[in-house]
Amino acid sequence: MIKREIVSKQYQHNGGTARVEQDAGGHHYVTCSGCRTDQFAPGMAPALANLVAEHGNQSNPR
Repeated sequence: MIKREIVSKQYQHNGGTARVEQDAGGHHYVTCSGCRTDQFAPGMAPALANLVAEHGNQSNPR
């Protein structure tokens, strides 16, 4: 498994946590333990847009 670093604020969503992660190669992923998603994003801006649009509407970031 490739180690990833959290590079965004985290949102509570569907009983889990949603966030943007970056791997050692600089690739970005939107992950949500509540939805059980792990989606590749082609850059930081698209990743953040997806995070806010799909996962950030239920609570405030922490």
